[in-house]
Amino acid sequence: MTNRFMAWNRQPQRGTRVRRLPATLILTAVLAACGAETPDEPAPEAPPRPVRVVAVEAGPAQPTISGSGMIASRDELALSFKLGGVVERVTVREGDAVKRGQLLATLEATEIDAGVTQAREQADKARRDLERGEGLYEDDVIAREQLDDLRTAASVAAAQLRAAQYNRGYARIEAPLDGRVLRRQVEPHELVTAGQPVLSLSAAAQGFVLRLGVPDRDIVRLAVGDTASIRLDALGEQILSGRVVQLARQADPRSGTFEVEIAIENAPDSLANGLIGRAEIVAGDPGDTLDYVPLSALVEGDRRRVTLFVMSEDGTRASKVERPVAFVEGERAALAQALEPGTRVVTEGAAYLHDGERVRIVE
Repeated sequence: MTNRFMAWNRQPQRGTRVRRLPATLILTAVLAACGAETPDEPAPEAPPRPVRVVAVEAGPAQPTISGSGMIASRDELALSFKLGGVVERVTVREGDAVKRGQLLATLEATEIDAGVTQAREQADKARRDLERGEGLYEDDVIAREQLDDLRTAASVAAAQLRAAQYNRGYARIEAPLDGRVLRRQVEPHELVTAGQPVLSLSAAAQGFVLRLGVPDRDIVRLAVGDTASIRLDALGEQILSGRVVQLARQADPRSGTFEVEIAIENAPDSLANGLIGRAEIVAGDPGDTLDYVPLSALVEGDRRRVTLFVMSEDGTRASKVERPVAFVEGERAALAQALEPGTRVVTEGAAYLHDGERVRIVE
């Protein structure tokens, strides 16, 4: 630039006519030749980055316990005859609803009635013998010992009559309570032994339970009263609520798991024994909660702490925060340290953000 400026001011040779330029024109040319710089202008701010956000959700303070099992009646009764014999009739079939006291099945009574008649005759004979013996004892014909033997025989015969009459009452099966027939295991004219199951009955008042097995690491976390959500393939997306009512204290030797019974509180009429269901049990106090965020909201971290972006109250900027993780369950992470109530976290676009960057929420 100096050489050029000097060239403009060099003295002209003698005899040469010099035409002088205006000073402003000279200054403009000099500045252009020197490439003079104008003051810096502020760079335009980048447009807001589009992101998607979700609200933080509250969830159980402990991981849920999951398992699959089978629907069954909570109380099942195996009904049978006290005596053996030939089945005369069975009045119900599987699935029938029954009322308390309803006749369900009977045995052919010929042999049983004959036994009752025989016991009655023996009891009458023993009573008559005792009456004669008492008269003979009064006449000093028999000894006291013989009279005592007659009394014993009469008592035994009377007891045998009462037993025969009692058994006669169990030659028929009546419903002990309101319920539903689960299984019909014999047919008329079949020969059954004493105690052989004839019908299986569910107690309607006790409802249904889901029985499932859980490993030892989970059984120690459960307690009677823990709540559960139950899904059945047969019911589609319908969710049934339940509550733990029984916990086994001995493992099944075949599977090594502990049986848990969950009573179904809102069982529909279509529920039936044998349906397969899956339960998610909330262990501990349901009032204890943690904040849950999607795994897609986590930018980086390890097993102890993670980084994520939270939205400002006005929804225009995203700030980076760190939080400790309690556990991961499914597609969500439970944070050991809570966020502010109503916080929204960035899910899509979080990997490209900087702390405090302007954002635009895409619905």
